[in-house]
Amino acid sequence: MAFIAKPVKLGAHTDKSKRKRVHVSADDAKLLNKKAKVDTTTSASKHPAKSDLNAVKQKGTKRNAALIQDITVKWEKLRHPDTTAAHRTDIVHEILNQVQGRVADLAMSHTASRVIQACAKHGNEADRKALLAEAAPRVVDIAKSSYGHFLLCKLVSAATKAQFPEILKMFRGHIAQLLRHPCGAAVIDDLYNEATRKQQAAMAAELYGREYVLFSGEAKRLPELMKELPAAKQKAVLRNMAQHAIPIMEKALVDPPLVHRILAEYIAASPGTSVSEAVQLLSGPPLVRLVHTKEGAQVACAVIAYGTAKDRKKAIKGLAGQADSILKMAQDEFGHVVLLCILDTVDDTALLKKQIIPELQSNLCELSKSKSGRRIILQLLHPNHQKYVPLHLQQMAHPPPKPASGFKILEDQVN
Repeated sequence: MAFIAKPVKLGAHTDKSKRKRVHVSADDAKLLNKKAKVDTTTSASKHPAKSDLNAVKQKGTKRNAALIQDITVKWEKLRHPDTTAAHRTDIVHEILNQVQGRVADLAMSHTASRVIQACAKHGNEADRKALLAEAAPRVVDIAKSSYGHFLLCKLVSAATKAQFPEILKMFRGHIAQLLRHPCGAAVIDDLYNEATRKQQAAMAAELYGREYVLFSGEAKRLPELMKELPAAKQKAVLRNMAQHAIPIMEKALVDPPLVHRILAEYIAASPGTSVSEAVQLLSGPPLVRLVHTKEGAQVACAVIAYGTAKDRKKAIKGLAGQADSILKMAQDEFGHVVLLCILDTVDDTALLKKQIIPELQSNLCELSKSKSGRRIILQLLHPNHQKYVPLHLQQMAHPPPKPASGFKILEDQVN
């Protein structure tokens, strides 16, 4: 027979001689001890994939500890301002010879990643080509690494016109996956900014469906593509876009211009019942990160136009939540269009007087010196006059109405 002391609350009498003992059988005691051992391993078993990845990283770091220490010493010489260009080239070659075959593992290490980034910066075209070749097989893992993605950003920005198509092929089929990851989205953002218009269209086409994963040939924008497709295919494309776009909006990863483009196309092509979900996800602080691009401003105007009174209140509070955000929007090439939309659409005058108007009033002199800022003032004095606000900006500020009825993208099945 085993004895187990009954737990005592804090502040109670803790004299061992007066503890109440409970009689527990030997079998029950063994069962309780076994359960306690199982509970200690629960936290590690909750996320097996994550713990395995961390274990691999730690194992790789330990295995390469001596190598990392050696190349770090050389890196200190490499980045020293007194180092000559010829000596710097020699150091780069020495480091690359040492890390050959281990670049992918080292890129995900804190210190080693900075060393390899320096080699990409100071090396020649052949050196960067060698680094790309080693990174290619594990490009997704490196892009998702908090340290490794900096190396890919460095290689993308330093790539020549001849190298860039090869880099695009490395990311083929992974665009949508990486846009849903904070570090991966940063790599795709740099990739999109360096790409040509045709290449950008091909990157966006990955979110339309697997059959549109094209990096060669001519990829079409969504409005052109939808005109050529039957109704069932149109629903399939919108369903694919929703499956990718909704997680991005839920995580508020809306900074990349590629995301602005996808959201603008998705909202423009979707029926009203499906747009309402996107409006609810974007109403709030994420909206302020959309207004500085054309497509992003279109999305922000759609959120204001198609949202309920509650959605608009959240959106306006999100836009006005940062210091000088309204003034910056009023002076921005596309941000001021969102303010035009708000001033013409929102009928809650108390909300406008509290969140929007005071900052405009206190900066009238500064707004009058800005082309975009003057449009805000003239819109208040003479609303929707084509002489002051061009027609294409008025159309952006007033999205076409959407019927309340329509199919639900994620619930319908393709026939």
